Amino acid sequence: MIDYGPPPAAEEIEVTVFGPGLGEAVVVHLGEDNWILVDSCVSENGSAPASAEYLTALGVETDRVRAIVATHWHDDHVRAISQLARTYIKADFFISGVLREQEALAFLATYSGRIAPGQTGGTKELVSVLHELNGKRLVKPTQSQTYLVDEKINGRNVKVSALSPLPAANQKAAAHLAQYLVKKDQAINKAPPEPSPNAAAIVLHLDFGGGDAVLLGADLEDNKVWGWSAMVADDWALKKENSGAYKVSHHGSKSGDSDHIWTTLLTKNPVACITPFIFGRHNLPTDDDKARIRARTNQAYICSGASRKPAIDSEQLKRLNDICTKVRRVDTGLGAVQLRKKIGADSWSIALFGAAQKL
Repeated sequence: MIDYGPPPAAEEIEVTVFGPGLGEAVVVHLGEDNWILVDSCVSENGSAPASAEYLTALGVETDRVRAIVATHWHDDHVRAISQLARTYIKADFFISGVLREQEALAFLATYSGRIAPGQTGGTKELVSVLHELNGKRLVKPTQSQTYLVDEKINGRNVKVSALSPLPAANQKAAAHLAQYLVKKDQAINKAPPEPSPNAAAIVLHLDFGGGDAVLLGADLEDNKVWGWSAMVADDWALKKENSGAYKVSHHGSKSGDSDHIWTTLLTKNPVACITPFIFGRHNLPTDDDKARIRARTNQAYICSGASRKPAIDSEQLKRLNDICTKVRRVDTGLGAVQLRKKIGADSWSIALFGAAQKL
């Protein structure tokens, strides 16, 4: 297990981003031992949520987690999130507001494994949470202008709010999911489709008071009606404190980027954290993506190496390629980028763990 060192002080804020090469999770310390968890990925051994292992290593008691947020139900964002819900029993659970739509609820039920055995993944994780928490504690559908936390911590007004999904995004996502619903007793012989484009993701703005703010971009893509461009045209979002740290949207891909994010929602030269996405031929961020992000800020970090090229001698690799195809590393390794600062401090203290590195 990675040694993450001591926990933050009561007056310190923290954002730690985890990425194992396929997966994403964010842990946030709001101050005074109050925590929220955003999305989930599994640890190096693949059995437990990375964020839970992290909090255990820091000695955080389970009742100190205030909220768990599933920004959307892509598999790489909700792996083992049902374990988080069972572990942190005092935490409210927040899900995308699109799940209030009948089409989305039917989609989850269809592809959760209850109707289609074997076709599981992110849908199964969220359905497990909805069933386990039903009647026990709140599950809160979330959309733009929803406050997840709004209270005084360290004598300051701390507010965690959702900038998305916008109403138009709910309609877009529901219409997309409706295409995949099946008739009663109809056989399902394929895995559930990923919601695409990703209109329903929850983007979070964290205002710690004193001029300190953080933007967590989830996997929201850019669109003039329901995406980033629409969000920055909304007066409610524009009134938010500009953020000095940013969890880059959609694994650094061009589809999740917009000039408006950097010029309207962020401070100049913010700290940027990227989680890679490596699956088959899909590899994000690309070299072009990395160059684009480095042109935005010189404080960009990635949780893992974003490469499956084996770290062996080129001659050995050539011999392997002669006798087999598609030689790839099984796992690029879990990494974490940890940002900490005292309220009002000039800059973030940055620590890299595991496979994390500067972009």
